[in-house]
Amino acid sequence: MNEGVGVVEFLSNIMNRAMNNRLGPHQISTITFFLFVLALSVSPIPAFGANDNLISKGAAARAKGKLALAEKFFTQAAAANPQGYRAMKALAEIKFELGKVKEANDLIERLLALKVTGGRQVLVYLKDEKEPVSGELVDETVVKMEMSEESSGPYMKNPMLMPTEYYRIFLSNDGKVKLFPKSQVSIKYLGIPRIIRERVVELQEKVKKKMIASTQAGGPVAMVILKGGCFEMGNEKGGPLERPAHEVCVASFTMDKYEVTQKYFQAKMNGNPSLFPGANLPVDSVTWMEANEYCQKSGKRLATEAEWEYAARGGTTSEFYWGEQMEPGKANFCDRECALNVRFPEISDGFKHTAPVSSFPPNPFGLHDMAGNVSEWVFDSYHEGYYIISPRDNPKGALLQISQKPRQGEPDSLFLAERSASRKVVRGGAWETTAFMLRPSSRKVFYPGYRIEGVGFRCAADLK
Repeated sequence: MNEGVGVVEFLSNIMNRAMNNRLGPHQISTITFFLFVLALSVSPIPAFGANDNLISKGAAARAKGKLALAEKFFTQAAAANPQGYRAMKALAEIKFELGKVKEANDLIERLLALKVTGGRQVLVYLKDEKEPVSGELVDETVVKMEMSEESSGPYMKNPMLMPTEYYRIFLSNDGKVKLFPKSQVSIKYLGIPRIIRERVVELQEKVKKKMIASTQAGGPVAMVILKGGCFEMGNEKGGPLERPAHEVCVASFTMDKYEVTQKYFQAKMNGNPSLFPGANLPVDSVTWMEANEYCQKSGKRLATEAEWEYAARGGTTSEFYWGEQMEPGKANFCDRECALNVRFPEISDGFKHTAPVSSFPPNPFGLHDMAGNVSEWVFDSYHEGYYIISPRDNPKGALLQISQKPRQGEPDSLFLAERSASRKVVRGGAWETTAFMLRPSSRKVFYPGYRIEGVGFRCAADLK
């Protein structure tokens, strides 16, 4: 005898007796619960509810930690309904947990390509009906205990109380909510709900960072030797932070050819704060302390503000390193693709957010992205009157000190110390700034603990 079916038959007999002998509500509800669980485990799968059953089995296996089995069920469910986000999302999560990050990312890309909906829009295919009806899924599973006249096996031939699963769906054509037995209908999702898509985007950030971790950082970072010289720092026609213009001379030094990418940062720092993950994208959302620590661990340092502007100008004296007017294709800034209200709709640079380093041509000194992509932390602390008193030779900014690391057990103390200590200078434009910020003289000032999705860095070093 099949033990599971025998137990169900036994419980069904008890249920029938309970109904006849008028047992108490607590006793009946207890019996009903066990009957429901066992009936689901031994009942044959109806054809119309097969995909939903696969999803249920996958979820149960995942809850028990049986990821390989869950992967099998969700793979079958996703194949049966290629446009259904439920199975695809669960499968992507399991692939990620199993370390199959490339497969997980492929599934995520498919999910993100689905139409975004405000709710769970579905087509309902009724058994024996040719055309589906449209609606919105309210509840995926509603269980009702009903008397069944059908035989569910050799041991269950008499009418008995059985759990029946329904979809609760709001029908678009008549504006009513109805229950549909899963054995009689199948549903097809028409897209992905906005709130679910947001969770998928969050999952992709984790997946991409894990993909970056498996990427080899490669050889030494390319650097450019810059021969020292004198130039006019600042801009009398610029904003208040850029004035007064003054002559500055810097000694020869070397500078990273590209902004520090995430694959190098993650390999060195064992972490990645970037909002836009990608091995060859510049690290973003990094604090000044993290940038400074990375450079020190690499045997380098952050460039001084004077060195940075000298390098960004590339020996030119114009508003932009390429000329007096903004030109398309020179740098990544908030253009037509940018979703922010400062965007410049007349120009498209091809990137909504950050771009892989070297996507844009170098300046005359051979340095990439000195105008845009991400703004860059420099070494200098900010002082309002420093441009007036700045030394002519190799200025290093206002020499104020900040805490490098928080005290043990006091995670908030560092942030408070950063706010009360010094502000740091950030140079250059970024994907989220206006074209005006692409000028070499442009400056911004932030507290060193700030994380901003448009701020990264590059390193410099003394010429040996």
